[in-house]
Amino acid sequence: MIGTRGAAVLLLVNIIFAGVLGLGAGGLMCLVLRRPWRVKVALIDAVLGAVAAVIAAYVVSSIDNARGVLDSRVGLVLVIAACSVVLRHLLSPGLRFAR
Repeated sequence: MIGTRGAAVLLLVNIIFAGVLGLGAGGLMCLVLRRPWRVKVALIDAVLGAVAAVIAAYVVSSIDNARGVLDSRVGLVLVIAACSVVLRHLLSPGLRFAR
């Protein structure tokens, strides 16, 4: 069993990884949608990915605890974090198609 310090390190690593994953997903979406990808947009993507990962981890673990499931759902949490960034780019109001 891991201690409190080990769990905190794992949480921090997963949050940083979710931020980097959000950064990559946002950059890829800007490339696909032919939008400019500046530093401000990149920071928003990284923060959104990290925050979505924390919220998703809380919700998924609450559902799993209520069902009595004790499996790791890190992959699901990271997919939710990346999808939140992709949805932000797809649903943003300034959608302009390149000619």
